[in-house]
Amino acid sequence: MRKISFLMAFLIAGYVLGIWNFLVLPKYYITFGLKGFLISLLPMLVAMFLIYSEAESTKKTRYLIYELFFKIARTPALIFSLLMFLMIMLGVTTYYSSYGLALIFGMGSGYIPILAVGTILLSVLMLILAKGRTLEFISVVSILFVLFALASAFLIRNQALSMVTAPQAVQYMNSAVSSITSFDLSLTTRGVLFMVVSVFISLGLGAGVYYVLGSFTPEELNLRKVLAAVFVLQIILSFAAAFTVAYSLGAAYQAYGEAFQNPNIPADESMKLFMKFNDLKDYATNSDKSPMDSIEVFYSIPAVLRDNVPNDTTLIALLMLSLYLAGLTTIIILIEMGSQMLSEVMQLGRNPSLGFVGILGMIVAGAMVVGDIRTMFVVVPFSVAALMAAVESYPLLSSELTHNKAVVSAVMLLLFVSGLTTLYYSLTAPKMPVKIGAVLGLVLLVPVLMNGMLLKARR
Repeated sequence: MRKISFLMAFLIAGYVLGIWNFLVLPKYYITFGLKGFLISLLPMLVAMFLIYSEAESTKKTRYLIYELFFKIARTPALIFSLLMFLMIMLGVTTYYSSYGLALIFGMGSGYIPILAVGTILLSVLMLILAKGRTLEFISVVSILFVLFALASAFLIRNQALSMVTAPQAVQYMNSAVSSITSFDLSLTTRGVLFMVVSVFISLGLGAGVYYVLGSFTPEELNLRKVLAAVFVLQIILSFAAAFTVAYSLGAAYQAYGEAFQNPNIPADESMKLFMKFNDLKDYATNSDKSPMDSIEVFYSIPAVLRDNVPNDTTLIALLMLSLYLAGLTTIIILIEMGSQMLSEVMQLGRNPSLGFVGILGMIVAGAMVVGDIRTMFVVVPFSVAALMAAVESYPLLSSELTHNKAVVSAVMLLLFVSGLTTLYYSLTAPKMPVKIGAVLGLVLLVPVLMNGMLLKARR
């Protein structure tokens, strides 16, 4: 049983600890400091409560997710909304994971769809070969990611401390690093809201994954202890990612300064470095900036470091490989969980459902090479993730389940209010792709309106 607990902890950790821990959450640990961290614990605990409740629902009843939704919650339509949200999250995660891989090899953005297709093909192939040992396989990949992320954070810190020598760069790096443990930074309402939603997204709510995990969890497994371990691991790795970004920013500052002083670097190249550094500086200081605008700022770091600082190849490889492995563990779990949901709903075999989920993920990831389409898909989780989490938790109110209905109702209200607020920000944004992304997020909820039809059809 200890082995199962260990594997389940790392399986959940592999899903939870993904690209958002690198691309978005470090922004708030740097701009809000420990105040932001303490506030982030609230949505984190709320999410852990939902994760536990959802997994326990299928663990205790021994129903599969669609059976639970149909026979107990009487809401079979919800699974279609969750599946569509899962497909979008799979495509977005695959695109940005592959983006990191492209930067390691110095490839242009045109190669990202090819790397994305390769990543999904590799994930599907590994899941097919794993067969009955999927849990062990996913857990091993997750363990490798955790070890690599911690090692890369330590090595990047050492590299930055040894190479960042310019007084201004040292001052900037120390400021970014000390901000993470500071209580003196001010909070903003808009920034805190975005941080809360980012926490929900990073914990993977809204895709139905935890119901599926509970359906094959051994009855004797103590999920509370497993989730407590994941909770601690999430905090440790989130801080590791924040320090990784902070030290990388210091190195980026020095690279930008040296480029302007180097007569061999053309003025237009120096200006590009300045613009990229300015984006990085804004990332680390402007808490109100939408996380949707901050995601790709992270990828400015390799562009600033390359050929401008010692050991640039090592630093870039460490940073981007950590990001890629974080994404890969999430991708594998999304494909496996999505295929189980699809096979249950559509009565497909495991391999065909794996292939179908993989193809849809490839389509979304490949389409994201177009800037406006990329913005549209990225907006979806940041505009409706909280609403999707509320929809996902609705079956917990069923009378046949033993969860505290008052607590579940309060959590759903919190998610609903947060979701409506972020949806409002997206719908009123000046950019049309952002508005379209918010509308696409609302489209995911359309199947819920057809719940009565599905119930009648099943009768």
